[in-house]
Amino acid sequence: MEYLFSSFTLKGLKFKNRIVMPSLASFLIEEDGRITDRTVEHYRRRAAGGPSMITMEACAVSPEGIVSPHQARIHDDSLIDGLRRIADAIKEEGAIAAIQIHHGGRQTSYKVIGRRPLAPSPLPCPTIRGEVEPLSISQIKRLVKSFGDAAERAVSAGYQLIEIHGAHGYLINQFLSRFSNIRDDEYGGDIEGRSRFAVEIIKEVRRRVGEDYPLSFKISAQEFVPNGLTVEESIEILKILIKEGIDIVSVSAGNDATPEWICQPMFMKPACLTDSAKKIKDSLGIPVMAVGRINDPFIADSIIKEGKSDLVCIGRGLLADPEMPKKAKEGRFEDIRTCIACNTCMESIFRRGRVECLVNPTLGREK
Repeated sequence: MEYLFSSFTLKGLKFKNRIVMPSLASFLIEEDGRITDRTVEHYRRRAAGGPSMITMEACAVSPEGIVSPHQARIHDDSLIDGLRRIADAIKEEGAIAAIQIHHGGRQTSYKVIGRRPLAPSPLPCPTIRGEVEPLSISQIKRLVKSFGDAAERAVSAGYQLIEIHGAHGYLINQFLSRFSNIRDDEYGGDIEGRSRFAVEIIKEVRRRVGEDYPLSFKISAQEFVPNGLTVEESIEILKILIKEGIDIVSVSAGNDATPEWICQPMFMKPACLTDSAKKIKDSLGIPVMAVGRINDPFIADSIIKEGKSDLVCIGRGLLADPEMPKKAKEGRFEDIRTCIACNTCMESIFRRGRVECLVNPTLGREK
C-alpha cells in the first residue's frame, strides 16, 4: 500500500492519501432540500473511515436542474447552513470537504420540476422521453450565473474544492456531445462551439472563487453511443477547458443512454476506465482522478503505482465499507466488506428514494 497511502498536493490542498470518495447520490435529503442529521452522519461516517477527500453529492444550481425530489441543491442562500454542517463533519474527521455542482438538463421530468426540462436541443432524454425545451441564449447566460452563484455558496459553506459536473449525460455533457447537441448557433457545431457553455461556466466559477481555489471537472470521456464523446475528442475538449482554470479532471464514462458505464455492474471488470484516465493524464499533463468499479485496495494501489491516475475514486466501495481505507492501511484486508457491484445502491435510489446496500444494512441509517 506504499503508493495508495502516499500524500498528494493540489494547489496547496494536501491529500493524506490517494483515496477519494466521489460524488455519489444518497438522496438522504428532505424534499425541500433540507439537510438532516441523517445526511450529516452519512458523510461523517465515510470521512471517519480514512479517505483523503469526501465529495458531497451533486447539488443542483437551479430549481429546474433537480433530477429527484430528494436531490441536494445549492440554488439559494437558505441552503448554505445545511451544506456547512456536512462540510464541517467531513473536516472534523480529518478529510478534505469537496462538493459537486450540477444541472440535470433533460434528465428530469415535469413531475419533478413542474415544467418541461431544459436542454441544448429538442432531443428528449433517451430514458425519460419527455418533451424538452431548447435553451435560449438568455437562459444559457442565466444558468452560467447560477453556477457562479452556487460556487460562491459552496465556498461560504466551507468546501475546499469544487467539482463541476460535466459528465453522465447531464446538462454540461449534453452541450459537449454531438449525441445531444444539434444546435447551429455559437453553442453547437464544432468542439469549440459545443465547449462554449462549459467554458463560460468555468470562467464564471473561477472569477467567483479566485485563482488559488482548486477546481475539478468531471467528464464522460467515452459515451459509447453514435456521435458520442470518445477519449480522443474529450482530450481536445479538455485542452480548451484547462486553459480556463481547471486543476484536475475526474475521468468517468457513459451518459443517459448508457448508464451501465456510469455505475458499472458486476460483469464489468474492476478499474475498467483507468486506461482512459491515463490517456488524458499523459496527453494533457494534468492531474486526474480515476473512477470505475475500483473496489479493492490492491487494485487502487497498482493504479497509482503504474501512473494511471493521481487519485482513485472509491464510491460504492465506501458505501459497502466506510472503513475500507483504514482497514487497508492497517493491513486488515480480510476485514474489508467488499462492494460486489450489484447496484442495489442505485436501484434503491430510483425505486425507494433512499440509498441502500446489499452488503451494508446500516447504510443511510448511521443516525
